[in-house]
Amino acid sequence: MTRMQLISHPATPMLQVDSLDVVLSPDSEGGLLLRFDCRCRAGALRLPQARPSGAADELWRHTCCELFAGVAGDAAYTEFNWSPSGEWAMYPFSDYRRRDSSAPAKAAPAPHVEFACDGEGWMLDARLAAAALPAAASGQIELGLAAVLEAADGSLSYWALRHAAAQPDFHLLEAFVLRLGELSAEVGQRA
Repeated sequence: MTRMQLISHPATPMLQVDSLDVVLSPDSEGGLLLRFDCRCRAGALRLPQARPSGAADELWRHTCCELFAGVAGDAAYTEFNWSPSGEWAMYPFSDYRRRDSSAPAKAAPAPHVEFACDGEGWMLDARLAAAALPAAASGQIELGLAAVLEAADGSLSYWALRHAAAQPDFHLLEAFVLRLGELSAEVGQRA
């Protein structure tokens, strides 16, 4: 289990948020467990209404948690979005921001999303099956963690482990700074 802190992009600060951490754990079947933990002032963020779990587009237009996964040395990657509403999305890209509409739909189970609020913020848990991750035969899987936060006034703030450009852009491969194998080895060393 690894805990990391996301930081807001300097162009989109959000002072109402005290912290946004992600706990990331590989599961025993090669998938990932993620917990996004946002500590913020009550009423500071606009959160989507709960909806039936299912695939949905444009989740990033509101508060949304994200993971980007690709193989080192390959321009292709997959974007995963999870909304507090319970909705989710998976998008394959063949290159920078080039959606791969020819990619076959993965036979992976739908991600499981749980969301809870308390008086000091909220938590979103997502479980992603190994089959949803890129095949790593040619190299190491690299990950980028990110979130979009919508303030009560509708403005958006962009959070990531690393920001690689003057304007927010989670799709840049330079922002994929975690290696899945290193996380797995860390878990194995603690066992």
